[in-house]
Amino acid sequence: MFIHPTGQLVSPLLMLRHAAVLALVVGTVSLVTQQQSHAYVSLEVGCLALNIYHEARGESHDGQVAVAAVTLNQMHSASYPDTVCGVVWQPHQFSWARQRVHHTRRNPLAWASVPAVAERAYAAPWQLPLKRATHFHAREARPYWASSLRLVDEIGNHLFYAS
Repeated sequence: MFIHPTGQLVSPLLMLRHAAVLALVVGTVSLVTQQQSHAYVSLEVGCLALNIYHEARGESHDGQVAVAAVTLNQMHSASYPDTVCGVVWQPHQFSWARQRVHHTRRNPLAWASVPAVAERAYAAPWQLPLKRATHFHAREARPYWASSLRLVDEIGNHLFYAS
């Protein structure tokens, strides 16, 4: 016999039954939370992948990783939304989103490596280059904001800046 916290004597079988019910409830709540968490991460990685694809399609692996780094740096900055999707879809943030490019049609060859780049970047942002870069643009572009920021790197066809 066991003494219940209320002071009553309880049989081991009853204690086991209560423990099983509690484990089932906690396990179910945990599973639902994990599923919601997995869905959220999948959505965030999907937004990151779309941004890498549209901003760095045709760039080297390093160029794609750098675009992922800037997107995640923005998410971690107080000046931007606190989700990847919030950053990507923020008005006037990325030209492809602003121009309402058809977001689902992709060149299969150019898309092939992008999801893996996005997943690795999202899972381990501390391993990314360009720790402070929050802006980038294509070499041929001349954005008004570039002169007010510090150029920190040039990778492929992009220039990367920090405040």
